[in-house]
Amino acid sequence: MVKCVKTNDESPIVCGTDFSAAAIEAVDIAAAIARRLQSRIVLVHVDESYGMAAVDSDLFDPAVAHGRPELNRIADRLRESGTDVEERVLCGSAFDKLVAVATKSRARLIVVGAVGHSLVRRLLVGSVAERTAETSPVPTLVLRPGGKLLSWIQGKRGLKVLVGYDFSPASDAALDWVSKLRKIGKCQTTVLYSNWPPDEARRLGYEGPLPLVANPAQIQKNLERDLRKRVAAFLPEQEATAIVEPGWGNPEGYLFEMANGQHVDLIVVGTHQRRGLGGILLGSVSRGVLHHARMSVAVIPPVENIIRKSTK
Repeated sequence: MVKCVKTNDESPIVCGTDFSAAAIEAVDIAAAIARRLQSRIVLVHVDESYGMAAVDSDLFDPAVAHGRPELNRIADRLRESGTDVEERVLCGSAFDKLVAVATKSRARLIVVGAVGHSLVRRLLVGSVAERTAETSPVPTLVLRPGGKLLSWIQGKRGLKVLVGYDFSPASDAALDWVSKLRKIGKCQTTVLYSNWPPDEARRLGYEGPLPLVANPAQIQKNLERDLRKRVAAFLPEQEATAIVEPGWGNPEGYLFEMANGQHVDLIVVGTHQRRGLGGILLGSVSRGVLHHARMSVAVIPPVENIIRKSTK
């Protein structure tokens, strides 16, 4: 038996589970990350079917009893492997409760498994993973089943990471988060900036002819220089490749194409966490990536969001 050693880390990893196969795989990966970082894991099961427990206290005890035995079994199994575990059974909205626990505990990361829903439900309300990532003040790691993150954490292989970049604070936070992955295992990172040539020409005051599917040579050179400079502020040159890809479609389309072509293990994107009409009109690259990516995705909010929400 491996004895669980208590940690002094005040920034746990929060992991949500609904006891599905995808969720169990996510729990194992979250626990492995916690052990590598000498952190603890807060296991959260939210029973949405007992949502009325929030307004009727008589329903709370049955709701807790429904999920507690299975959660205890998972926690005991993790303790056998030396993981410091705290369990919580809650009632209500799954993404609301996960974000609340992460905020209150000043978590470093939320981990959830990607569980498929019907297309209609995803279009109307989004998945738990998507809504968690869109509202969480801390990074959210959404794990696709059958990935290779566990063997990377165990030191058996490197991790191929693709970062979607747009020169925003959220993108800088994404690069900073990737730099911290190096504490867990070896990473090889590609950073992609997909730009729309007319936008760049307008921003830089360029008035010459625009190629159909490319940036003017000087603009391309300047963008590549600026991107390399930003990447170098966070990652060693030998571990990162910076690419500027001009295009006329959605940025996530170029991310998917590169991720599939390079057999990437993890896509990392920043989120601006736009609210209301702005989010609808401007769209969300992170939402598009979460919807359609075949591999695991990490969504990183701007650092100021983490600081502001954790101090409320």
